[in-house]
Amino acid sequence: MTMYDYAQQSKFADKIKQMHAAETNGSELYFVLIYLAREKGLHDLAEAMLQNACEDALHGGMYGAMLGKGKEQEDELWQQVVRLYKLEAAAQDKLHMLADEIRAAGEGALADCVESTIVEENTHAQRLKDVFEKHGIAY
Repeated sequence: MTMYDYAQQSKFADKIKQMHAAETNGSELYFVLIYLAREKGLHDLAEAMLQNACEDALHGGMYGAMLGKGKEQEDELWQQVVRLYKLEAAAQDKLHMLADEIRAAGEGALADCVESTIVEENTHAQRLKDVFEKHGIAY
């Protein structure tokens, strides 16, 4: 039995919505704190929070699926992930343009931070591309 969209029909739908919000908001806060902890050299704290953030994000994903978010059917799931891939693959040019705009306004440090994400965005796209090719998914 799938849990996809199950909570929408449940008398606990409101509770599941609250849990979804708590987990996704909590994971976002963890990620903010991870960034700040790394800036301060607190890498052990950052690593502990990273594990918590990922698990909380997955909990949020579970509750989201129970609420009908995402796509249940495999072909629709692949299509949705291909759309995410396209966003990841296009990020480099968009981030460079944004950084150029920010830098032109005299905020070089902010532009450098924006550009620092490009390598990881490209890695995100490559990870998905590798899986697509393994499964024969057109992208």
